[in-house]
Amino acid sequence: MSTGTIAFERSTLDGRFSLVAWGVACVLALALIGAGLQGSTPPMVLGCAAAFLFFAVESDVRSHRVPNLLTFPALLGALLVSPWLGATSGPAEAATGAALGFALLVGPYTIGGMGAGDVKALMALGAWLGPQAILGAAAWALLAAGGFGLILLALRGELVAFASRWGRNLFGTLSLRRLTYEPPPAGSAAAHGIPFAVALAIGLAAQWLGGSPC
Repeated sequence: MSTGTIAFERSTLDGRFSLVAWGVACVLALALIGAGLQGSTPPMVLGCAAAFLFFAVESDVRSHRVPNLLTFPALLGALLVSPWLGATSGPAEAATGAALGFALLVGPYTIGGMGAGDVKALMALGAWLGPQAILGAAAWALLAAGGFGLILLALRGELVAFASRWGRNLFGTLSLRRLTYEPPPAGSAAAHGIPFAVALAIGLAAQWLGGSPC
């Protein structure tokens, strides 16, 4: 097979994957808007959150990263204007929401469970929506991510290996009295992960529809 043929096939595959990414982002953004309209979320805040998550989902599905070019402006914009859009009671509550978003995901990030972009995405949403809303959304998102992950592990036949690895992590932590972590093997489903922005969009929609699971 020639180099040109390989490049063409790779380009075609990348194009199809980009279409899938845009499709997933569109579906989740529409679902997010529909869920938000069921509650009392201010329209401007609803639009900002949906737009941010649209691009976050598209990037995460396509490239498995949420770039700083998206998260930093969203976080800064939320801290500056969300109190005046009716989402939070003031700058202090917006900052508290961002800090809570960081606190909720810094643990999973530290052990390699998710990327830095996921943490910053939750911080931006926390600043837009405030601590109470982001706590429920994060809880739903973690439940969704856990469910997706278990299904993926089961489909790839890695569920037993995943449970054994975490059993060793727990045993090592308890016996040594310090945090121990055995990373997943390279190429495994656990190492590859899932697009957390997808779970985050689902979590926010669930929060708007049904309230916090906590």
